[in-house]
Amino acid sequence: MLTLKIHKFFFNTSIIIFYILILFFATSCSLKMPQKKSFFLKKLIIPKDINFPSQDKEYYIPYTQDDLNKKNYDIFPPEIK
Repeated sequence: MLTLKIHKFFFNTSIIIFYILILFFATSCSLKMPQKKSFFLKKLIIPKDINFPSQDKEYYIPYTQDDLNKKNYDIFPPEIK
């Protein structure tokens, strides 16, 4: 009976140590900061005809009335002339 308690104690401690190691390795991998500039976000290029909505404005896409009256809608943006 004594050996069963000893084995159970070592089993529980090994599981706790295993959880601590997993936590350590997971946090050390996720906290690595990128050293190269290629990992950083690039500047977003926005076309001149499209504006972003603010809180009081709606989103504006420069379509003409002819484009809105078509039955088969084009999924591509209008060509800039």
